[in-house]
Amino acid sequence: MLLLIIYLISSCNATLKNEDESIKKVNFWYSQQNYYAQIKRDSVLHYALLIEAAAKNLPVEYQAMAVIGKARFYVGKKVKLSAKLYGQSLNMLAHSKADSLIGRAYNGLGVCYIKMSDFSIALENYFKALKLFEKINDTKGIGGVLANIGEVYQLKNDLPTAKKYILRAMDVNKANNNIVSYLDAAQTLANIYGMNNQLDSAFAIDKMGIKAADSMNSTSFKSAFYNNMGNCYMYSDRPDSAYYFFSQCLLLDSANRNLNFMVDNYLTLGSLALRQKQFVQAKQFFKKTIVLSDSIHENHGKYQAWQELATVYRQENNLTNAIIAKDSAIAVKDRIINEKSENKIAELQELYETEKKEQTIALQQSQLSKQQIMLVGSAVLLASLLFSGWLMYRRYTIKKEKELQASLMMQREKATLDILQAEDKERRRIAAELHDGVGQVMVAAWMNLQVLESQMSTFDLPQQQLLAKATLMVGEGCKEVREVSHAMMPNALLSKGLIGAIRDFTQQIDSKVIAINLHTEGLDEPLEEVVETIVYRVIQESVNNTIRHANANELDISIHNNPDGISLLIEDNGKGFDTSNIIADNQQSGGLGLQNIKSRIAFLKGNVHWDSSPGNGTVVSIYIPVQNEKG
Repeated sequence: MLLLIIYLISSCNATLKNEDESIKKVNFWYSQQNYYAQIKRDSVLHYALLIEAAAKNLPVEYQAMAVIGKARFYVGKKVKLSAKLYGQSLNMLAHSKADSLIGRAYNGLGVCYIKMSDFSIALENYFKALKLFEKINDTKGIGGVLANIGEVYQLKNDLPTAKKYILRAMDVNKANNNIVSYLDAAQTLANIYGMNNQLDSAFAIDKMGIKAADSMNSTSFKSAFYNNMGNCYMYSDRPDSAYYFFSQCLLLDSANRNLNFMVDNYLTLGSLALRQKQFVQAKQFFKKTIVLSDSIHENHGKYQAWQELATVYRQENNLTNAIIAKDSAIAVKDRIINEKSENKIAELQELYETEKKEQTIALQQSQLSKQQIMLVGSAVLLASLLFSGWLMYRRYTIKKEKELQASLMMQREKATLDILQAEDKERRRIAAELHDGVGQVMVAAWMNLQVLESQMSTFDLPQQQLLAKATLMVGEGCKEVREVSHAMMPNALLSKGLIGAIRDFTQQIDSKVIAINLHTEGLDEPLEEVVETIVYRVIQESVNNTIRHANANELDISIHNNPDGISLLIEDNGKGFDTSNIIADNQQSGGLGLQNIKSRIAFLKGNVHWDSSPGNGTVVSIYIPVQNEKG
């Protein structure tokens, strides 16, 4: 028996050593597969096949890496096959704790369903991925999937919701210095502003993106932001500016040998020239589109170019060439249809082969599991007997530590809540004292002075003037006491709720000083008292900051309450400021008011973001998640 145990342990050690070497290789290839995912698709398939060959005898998580890699490769070509492969990887990981891999599979499925225009299922998969990434604090995954969710809402034309998720994605990527993902999200935000006809905001983001692209020496990002600017100018009927930026895109894409983008640029420049009835230039651009499309076998751009050429010839009254161009477009369209049929047949074949491989993998995994159980079982049993007591003790101590930490956290949250409640209670007491005590005395004195003022005809002129001045000062004092007591704890917040209190507060501000627009959604039911109080105080502080510092004449306040939480957006058209002065919560920042806002929102486990620059106004975006019930 002893010899058998020694043999099993030595065999186990040799097996584990070989596994370690294979795992190192697979992990390296997987990192390369991730690196090339947005750069070179062929390399993704190359590394996926290497992983597939090396992971046959490894745990299922490593085999799933290969399947995910192949799904990434096919997503741009054979979307149904890609979705099938992502589904296969999820089946393989059904009993695994590899949350990062599962999250990427769900995210990939979301991409597939976007390409199939099934937005609801795409969002379902994206939110599953987001939940997993948040669970393991995978900030890169969180930033990417938030941007994907924002893109879905943009495609659904739900621009406010799209903007909310894009801003969250930018916050996460900026905090983790993930510049590439940050610029991807920023480009989507610029598109959202463009769709809203907020061209100044779109241009501001595009200029920021161009500057960042220059600092990274990334001509591909620079081309993308130039393209955004060109579209904004084109749809705002400024063709000369649009032509300049599309031409710059063409130069950058030509330098990068990005032929697919060059086809799109030539096609756009031709359409722009056609709009301006510059038929000679339009024909030149469309012919270049056709030649370049032939060189890379890109038939969709070629089809559109022939269609546009037919339009040009018709407008020139050159009917012969118009017919030739139209026939050429029809021939290209037939070719596209044939290619789709051929691709469909190939995809069905690969789907069939994928299902066969899935069955083979399941059988191999079952056999491998049985062998490993027989080989490792005795060694594990022996080791478990030696260490079971220590593990039980260790588990007990860890459990107690976690319980203690949870208890301390609950006590800390309760103490913070008690402080806020005590603060509000004291505000109410002082406000009541001012209103019912000092305020009443001041009002009585004011009324007596007014009676006396009506009887002062017998007084000397200096005495009459002195009494009139005293009456005016007491009246101002009454008004000041009333305003101070209302500011400390407005009755409207207690009687009318959050929206009523905010309306009362904003209506007190003279519209000649600043015009305030209030938009609300989903606030038919009252919120928790502490949430309402904090939101009111934050809005109060933000409005006061705008009046004192921004030199703005218009302020928009939007409050949206949905099942995920509360989104608050405060936007002014003032002079803006340098947001680099706003730094970490645990350091001194540019202003006490901003720190108060950050600390109050942090108590509700929310986040706040200031988007501003000198001369471009300020946007304060706040997100407060749904509050878990205490106790």
